[in-house]
Amino acid sequence: MAVISRKDTVTATLAKYTQRYASQPECLNGFNYPKSYRLSLKQECDGFFAYINSESYFQKKMTQPLQFLLKEGYNSHRADGVYLFDHEEETKLRAQFLNGSKCGTLKSSLVAQQYISNPLLLDKQNKFDFRIYMLVASVKPLIVYYHDGFLRVSLSKYDLFSQDKNVHLTNTHLSKAIFESTKKNESSTVTEEELRDYQMWTLEDLQDYLLKTNKTSDKNWLDNHLRPKFQQSFAHLSRAVENSVSDLSSVYELYGLDFVMDENLDIWFIECNVAPQIVGTNTRKTQLLTKMIQDVFEIQLAYYRSRMTRAFNFINNILKKNEQESTIDYPELKKQFDTTININKLEPAFKISKNNGFVLVADKNLPNQKAYLGNIKQECLAL
Repeated sequence: MAVISRKDTVTATLAKYTQRYASQPECLNGFNYPKSYRLSLKQECDGFFAYINSESYFQKKMTQPLQFLLKEGYNSHRADGVYLFDHEEETKLRAQFLNGSKCGTLKSSLVAQQYISNPLLLDKQNKFDFRIYMLVASVKPLIVYYHDGFLRVSLSKYDLFSQDKNVHLTNTHLSKAIFESTKKNESSTVTEEELRDYQMWTLEDLQDYLLKTNKTSDKNWLDNHLRPKFQQSFAHLSRAVENSVSDLSSVYELYGLDFVMDENLDIWFIECNVAPQIVGTNTRKTQLLTKMIQDVFEIQLAYYRSRMTRAFNFINNILKKNEQESTIDYPELKKQFDTTININKLEPAFKISKNNGFVLVADKNLPNQKAYLGNIKQECLAL
């Protein structure tokens, strides 16, 4: 959880991971993470201030005044702890770090993350991001599933020059005031329900929109492009953290991952949220989340029943040996139990149903390239 859900540690994890592919960037399958600087580290802090003191930064500010977001490294949720790096925040940060001369001496969890300034807009004015779900069904061994999420659409008109947080961030929590205002305003031309429906689009809604606006001609764009990109991103995130997971067969976690799409229809991984809020803000979202939670339980119960079946069979075999043999190699039995019995692997009797919405993207029970279901090329696994 720490290496993937904290904004400072995931930056470190992905910096180290992507560096492995510096000479073969094609191995990343288009996995994108915005350039980020941890201001707690002198080298990265120096690099950040060197950039914002450069001529290219000041030139770019003419047309792109917002180039970074500042994020607290941990304990920030629902857009709290996220700040626009506008003129006011820039002035405060320069004063705090004495324009970079205090880099390496201040305790700060702040991360400066490059702002995706060319987002794809819906109806030519509304920014959105994706909330997609990742189920880490097991860490012994690592087993990861993908699940469709939804679009979180901003209810504010997008303006790159705006200093309003609601314009640039799309967290559902930020729209709470708009919903309350609409509910109280009897003369409003739209209802709260209509706003909630517009704020949440399904992936199918997005595909229909792209077809309607001629941004794609592929009627199967979701299955041919978007879902594979998400699943490849999940595979890379899984591989980036695979050496940091615990050795417990009894744990699992559901994460909410946020992505942004730019004008070129490329997706950018922004952050991973542990224990994402599961709240049905409209009918369709309620249906999606209800079915998803049911699917989570089906998957976890299948792994649990598989593990328990192997354990009972193992114990019964020991009891039979006790009756037949005078001595038993208990250290060897313990090793066998830890490595082949008390792990997560589906037994044939407990297959996941076909209508389960989760898609397997990584299973370290499988050898080599198969472990990532083809989402990472064989030649890239050696790096």
